[in-house]
Amino acid sequence: MTKLERAVREAEQLPAEMREQLGEQLLHYIHKYLALGDDLDAAAKELDAGLGIDGRKVFASLKARYGA
Repeated sequence: MTKLERAVREAEQLPAEMREQLGEQLLHYIHKYLALGDDLDAAAKELDAGLGIDGRKVFASLKARYGA
């Protein structure tokens, strides 16, 4: 049994309102996780195509903005 299967089994013991809330939070997390993967894939393709921004400029901008 996977951890997810075990979690679902245990969640089934919760009151209906809590199960619904937990399900909503889990779906939100899954959608964010999948979107992040898509964003990372797109960014990697841009970098491979030479479309990236010079990292030194990015860090200089962050340093100026946050005073680090």
